[in-house]
Amino acid sequence: ADGRFTAMMPHPERVFRNVQMSWTDLAASGGVDAFSPWMRMWRNARQWVG
Repeated sequence: ADGRFTAMMPHPERVFRNVQMSWTDLAASGGVDAFSPWMRMWRNARQWVG
């Protein structure tokens, strides 16, 4: 009714900070300025590359 939907394919390059996510539990995730869980993917990629 309000136009929101859940997509099956996330775009992690668009949501690496909590403030960019459509919904997040800010109390449990470190606040608006914290990195989202998707940032771990980028950190792991950087570690794997060298």
